Amino acid sequence: MMLAKARAGAIVVGVTIALAFPATAHASNELVISQAPSAKVVKAGESVTFNVTVSNLGTEAYEGVFVNLFSLRGHGQGANNPYGSFSSSQGVCKDTSGPAYGYYYYSVVCELGPLASGGSAQITAAVKVNESMNHFASLLPNAYEGGFQDDNTSNNEAVDRIAASAPPILSGSRKLKLTGLPTGCASTDFTLRAVTHVHGVKKMAASLFLGFDEEGEGQTWQKVVRGSHLVAKVPVSRLAPELGAEYKLKVKAKRGGAKPLKVTVTFQLC
Repeated sequence: MMLAKARAGAIVVGVTIALAFPATAHASNELVISQAPSAKVVKAGESVTFNVTVSNLGTEAYEGVFVNLFSLRGHGQGANNPYGSFSSSQGVCKDTSGPAYGYYYYSVVCELGPLASGGSAQITAAVKVNESMNHFASLLPNAYEGGFQDDNTSNNEAVDRIAASAPPILSGSRKLKLTGLPTGCASTDFTLRAVTHVHGVKKMAASLFLGFDEEGEGQTWQKVVRGSHLVAKVPVSRLAPELGAEYKLKVKAKRGGAKPLKVTVTFQLC
């Protein structure tokens, strides 16, 4: 900007210069945790390996980083899935499993120590999956309790759903034959075929229930046909994927005044 001033009959021209100063770098705190399971559906009793990574994406170093690994089977209950092994690239991990609130909780806590800006640490843990679970890898203390500085707390916990696949359980009359059932946990719709060669069958019905034994309670689907053969697509995709919930598929063959034939199939979703 040019400035003109009159001084003793002369005009003096002055120049004002705006100086640019480099912006001060903003310090950031950003700790991130992720996990990668070796599988998400396994046969009940098999193991899943979790590779957990903790990364410091901020500009500030952390003096101490703590991680908790644990699993739940739904409704806050501990899953019966013990850790077979665990190790970390730095620091030390300890088994902290024990009873609480009437349940037993399997868990591992890792004290990883310092983590510099741009650094990362890895944890490897193998879990025996006896029942379906949600597996958690969480930074400790809880980010929502202000235990450590972090500009973004949305990535301080990783969760993966793991299904323990087991064949459906059948009970009831052996005179009613069912085919088309899933060989393990149900992940997609399946076509049920029911047939009986018992004389006098007039009608067959297939009904789907959510965890109830009483007919009429928890029913989510039904198909009725005349005759002694039934073919029906069971709409698994319409069911609520509640962890650990049992579904009961009931098939009934009515035969005049005689006692109906019944078979119940109990299964879980993947």
